[in-house]
Amino acid sequence: MSEYFKSPLGRFSILTFKLLVSAALLYFIFTLVDLREALQAAIGANLILLLLATLIRGGVFCLDALRLHWMAPVSGLPYHQHLRLALRGAFFSQMGFGFLTGDAYRAVGYAKGTGSLSAPAAHLLAARLAGIAMTALIALTAALFLIITKSEALHGFALQVGYGVAIVGMVSLGLLWVMFKILPRHVPASVQDGLAHGAEALKSLSPRIWLLSLLVILLRGISLWLIFVALHQTVSYFIPLLASVTGTLVTLLPLAFGGLGLREGAIAGVASLFGMPAALSVSAAILLRMAVVSAASAGLVVSLFLPEIPHKKPEKVIK
Repeated sequence: MSEYFKSPLGRFSILTFKLLVSAALLYFIFTLVDLREALQAAIGANLILLLLATLIRGGVFCLDALRLHWMAPVSGLPYHQHLRLALRGAFFSQMGFGFLTGDAYRAVGYAKGTGSLSAPAAHLLAARLAGIAMTALIALTAALFLIITKSEALHGFALQVGYGVAIVGMVSLGLLWVMFKILPRHVPASVQDGLAHGAEALKSLSPRIWLLSLLVILLRGISLWLIFVALHQTVSYFIPLLASVTGTLVTLLPLAFGGLGLREGAIAGVASLFGMPAALSVSAAILLRMAVVSAASAGLVVSLFLPEIPHKKPEKVIK
């Protein structure tokens, strides 16, 4: 079965499935709103604010590169080479199967500078876990806030988010405990080496890495808030922040092409729960997608002018 998914036919089947899921989700979203009203709202949006939102999303990619630079998966690698891989990875994330595609590209790029894939891949995974964990914490905090303030209209939604994040968090912690405390005693030496790299990468998550991950999430919320303002809506920052983190968590499900349809549905759904007009909520979600894709595309162009990582021959495995 695994060989099938590695074959060209298998990859094409997965791509086709994800495209169909995205198309179905978008069709369902568009059937719930007046498309003409949503289009008119998007056309009338403030272009300067949309450009600013796009620049902020580009800045998020730069901070993602800084996070790996501080974690130093490749000793002595200058920031601009981290940035090159981060910008290209962001583009492939938007145009591929999601963040896993972008991270896989970056891991291979880092391996060119070390001759080994395990350590860079472990650091990328640790950085991704830090971002997801911080996103989940913000979502949980927002849910608790809604519960404490006794918002009747949003009480059910808050409970769903709270229980969902708590359950997934506990399961994830349990899996990490098994992975680093139990597995090393029962797996081959080669797997133990990979787990050792993973443990080392997790230890590199210093306080500044967590603060940087928090800043990234807040900036994503600001970019969505600017888009709502560009649509001439007066909205509290809390709403786009919660919509943004919900969209991020939903797109962790590898079901759609680049998360297309999943993120839009989550953002529009959360905004609508807070009383935003459905058509404007969908417009904001689509404009955010355009901003992210535009930032990723511009980043790809910038990456073409940044120097590549010097190639190093793979390390020989001693038997």
